[in-house]
Amino acid sequence: MGYPQGESNDPFDAANKDQPYGGQQYPPYQNPNPQYPNPPQESPQYPNPQQQYSQYGNAPYAGGYRAPASTNTLAIVSLVLAILGLTFIPLIASVCAVVCGHISRGQIKRTGEGGSGFATAGLIVGYVSIALFVVIVGAIVIFALAAANTSTY
Repeated sequence: MGYPQGESNDPFDAANKDQPYGGQQYPPYQNPNPQYPNPPQESPQYPNPQQQYSQYGNAPYAGGYRAPASTNTLAIVSLVLAILGLTFIPLIASVCAVVCGHISRGQIKRTGEGGSGFATAGLIVGYVSIALFVVIVGAIVIFALAAANTSTY
């Protein structure tokens, strides 16, 4: 069971944090064999690795953080235009999105840039937007022709 604050059997007290645990004091070390003196209590001096191998030059760093590949700008433009094609500028922005998407995918394959997902999403949304535009305009034309051919008598 836990003890209430301030009432514990633990010999460690926060007020005596500089004292060793349990309050025990140990005498300083004395050499049992005075014939051999104690070694000096200095911190070891380590050689600088750059000074040690300076005749070979600095080796290139072979690991760690690698900067991410930059994102292709046309891929982002393709996705933005595809979204605009769905909302504000139906056909023009969608066609531009498809063109930018194909160009950016070619650039990404050639240069190894990032943004392949943006380009693919721009292509898909652009093609879907064009298809929706064609279906909606076709439906409007069919209904307009059907309404014009009906007689009112």
